[in-house]
Amino acid sequence: MASETTITPAKADAHSRNSARFRIAVVGIASVASALLMLQSDAGLAPVLEVATGYGPAITVIALFLLLVRFIWVGFRHICGQQMDGSAAWPRVFFSRIFWGDLLVSLAALTVTVSSFTVYKSTVIGSDGYRFDALFIAWDRALFAGKDPWVLTHAILSSPYATKVIDILYHPAFLPMVLGYIVCLVARGRPALRYTYMTSYLAGFVIIGMIAANALSSAGPIYDGVLFGDGTTFQPLIDRLASQNTSAGPFSAVFAQDYLLALNERGLIRRGGGISAMPSMHIVLAFLWAFAGWHLNRFLGVAVTIYAAIIWIGSVHLGWHYFVDGLVAVLMLAVIWYAAGRSFGLYGRAQVIRATT
Repeated sequence: MASETTITPAKADAHSRNSARFRIAVVGIASVASALLMLQSDAGLAPVLEVATGYGPAITVIALFLLLVRFIWVGFRHICGQQMDGSAAWPRVFFSRIFWGDLLVSLAALTVTVSSFTVYKSTVIGSDGYRFDALFIAWDRALFAGKDPWVLTHAILSSPYATKVIDILYHPAFLPMVLGYIVCLVARGRPALRYTYMTSYLAGFVIIGMIAANALSSAGPIYDGVLFGDGTTFQPLIDRLASQNTSAGPFSAVFAQDYLLALNERGLIRRGGGISAMPSMHIVLAFLWAFAGWHLNRFLGVAVTIYAAIIWIGSVHLGWHYFVDGLVAVLMLAVIWYAAGRSFGLYGRAQVIRATT
């Protein structure tokens, strides 16, 4: 019969210290996100509150649903004889072991950070033009022998149905990556890994998605001739995607690209809005799972890394990004991840002992 791992006072104290450090970190990150928005955007507080009223309830409902799923699973194990500490009062034990402070602070920090990011991306990034597309085109061509990398991906994956598969993986199948933070929030085991993941997640939005994206403002290949350039550099890619969308679509990418452009042209702020290519937050979220996967087991690490690589290729294939957008994103994320991991004991010192419930 399985039982709950004994948590000694020393282990509980170590977990409490990590928990306190985590709360300080995420509150600090959310505060920086808010400060950046207030200092650099003229949008004011109203659009942030509007976006937050959409994100906040959705995030909370998902967290409560996942918590309910874990509660049912623990109850199922209890009924099957795997009693928690041999106690019949397993519901009370279950709820007593939830770090409610972590839960509440994490949900608030996620809502504030993502809402600030959304409004910042819509009102600050690109507000004075997209200045660096030409530079990143040159970087891509330097890496790919003078060619744009999309030419290579479309030569290898020439079928419109291959593009359809990539589109599905890049958009609908990407949803679990977005929910990774909440999964970590309601999980119980591996606190050092979970704290590292969640802190890196929020820091990624601020450092990579806000600060770096504004400093390196670029629109991406699909917006050639609309937001930058004269429309000749990527017109073959745009025409090819339009043709494939007709024969194998509809593609989520085409809808999303038109949607973002419409919001941009009308000056509207909506959830998921804003245009920014460098660095790629899509790739940040994918590689967060890859980094975490290697700490769980080798098979999962390989599988999720392959998926993250497909997302990277897909970002180029679908015209969203330059190849170097992903390269810069992964390098920046690696630094953030390692710094967070050092802080929470994932690297450099003994990890907090895992709890199994």
